[in-house]
Amino acid sequence: MNPVVSDETLHAFVDGELDVAESEALIARIRDDKDLAQRVCVLRSLQSMVRLAYAEPPVAAGRQPGATSRRQFMQRCAYGCLVLVAGLSGGWALRGLEPQAVATVPAVVAGGFQPVSLARVTDPNRVILHLDSAAPDKMQSVLDQAERLLDEAEQQGRAMQLEVIANSRGIDLLRAGVSPHAARMARMKQRHANLHWVACGQSIARFANEGEKIVLLPATQTAPTAIGEIVTRLQQGWTYVRV
Repeated sequence: MNPVVSDETLHAFVDGELDVAESEALIARIRDDKDLAQRVCVLRSLQSMVRLAYAEPPVAAGRQPGATSRRQFMQRCAYGCLVLVAGLSGGWALRGLEPQAVATVPAVVAGGFQPVSLARVTDPNRVILHLDSAAPDKMQSVLDQAERLLDEAEQQGRAMQLEVIANSRGIDLLRAGVSPHAARMARMKQRHANLHWVACGQSIARFANEGEKIVLLPATQTAPTAIGEIVTRLQQGWTYVRV
């Protein structure tokens, strides 16, 4: 019996991080395993959706275009196979993303943002807000939105989990000595224990390679990539909002 393929391996495959031999072996399994094919289709679709939110799609440090051309070719072939397999097995697992099927978070809609969720009935108590810009109005908006959602949950007696994840220049919001809202964020964190600030490790590494010194505000967590964190949360039933 073949071992179960982990989510981490599938993330690496979709991101082009597996070597040629590993990719070829996984493609062979995908062709014979409809459930595995569906998992990859879902992950690929989620990541494609989330990548649309990126102003500057990050490139992994040290990757050489020439060295990955065959790998990328193999994966393009694999994606073609996956589309066929998915069609034959009864359609996309993401059909629940059709507009009429997606519930929304009223406060988010009222703020003018577009939420995305995989759940037909959205859990209003788990929301991830995504910031990828250092524009003052964007920073202000993400904090206003976070505070509004948390305050409403508190007034209604709901225990809410909320993450603000930042990548690209959005991580300036989370940088000590750089963020213009550090004092406000400290007060928000003190008041709301279930509020979490998350910085994209890939963006931090990229800026560090360019000579910037990145020091994060206290209580800020890091995720390997913003895309990976967002996709994981979506799979867990969270609602995603790009600010």
